[in-house]
Amino acid sequence: MEKNNLKINGSGSAAGGTYHNVVIRGEGTIGAGLDCLKFRSYGSSVLSGDAKVQSFDVHGETEVGGRLKADRAKIYGTADIVGDADIGEAAVRGVISIGGNMAGDMCDIKGTIAVKGDCEAERFTLNGSLELNGLLNAGEIDIVLRFGQSSVGEIGGTVIKVKNKRGLFKKNSRFLSAQVIEGDDIYLENTTAGIVRGNRVHIGPGCRIHTVEYKSDYQVSPKADVKENQQI
Repeated sequence: MEKNNLKINGSGSAAGGTYHNVVIRGEGTIGAGLDCLKFRSYGSSVLSGDAKVQSFDVHGETEVGGRLKADRAKIYGTADIVGDADIGEAAVRGVISIGGNMAGDMCDIKGTIAVKGDCEAERFTLNGSLELNGLLNAGEIDIVLRFGQSSVGEIGGTVIKVKNKRGLFKKNSRFLSAQVIEGDDIYLENTTAGIVRGNRVHIGPGCRIHTVEYKSDYQVSPKADVKENQQI
């Protein structure tokens, strides 16, 4: 059966269901159970329930009332996902908020990400701020603290880098806090943590760490505060 396209121009609503392409220009609401190849929203849109798409593009504001499953997602603006988000490749230039867990291959954030649960990816890059209640787990984690206060329950990965975005006229007020940070190669700036555990650990300026456990290499900046360290 041939799939129909769905277009909403101006203001309107449509039932959920299976479509080919879905385009909203203006303000649109779609009922629960959207399944389509491409979803594009320019303006403000609400998906009342779960959504399963191959390509998910947002230019403006979009709310997903349930779970989002997408092969690719590009968000230029704000996306609020009430449930879990399973996104193969996610590129965010703005704000994304997830009420459950997030999983994917590539996660590239320039802006802000908030996740109520855990976040798991092959590669996680952030230039901005994050608030993640659970575990951030990725093979490669590259975080640049650009604004605000960031917090993560725990961080686990192979290569973990947390750097402070420096500026001539910006106050040094961007910090990341975590209970536990564990990886193979770890470099941290402006980070507060209870335990940092790794093979090679470099604690940079602005850090406040209670305990560092390392296997082969340990370096600490004179501008960092580490209560205790031990080789394991």
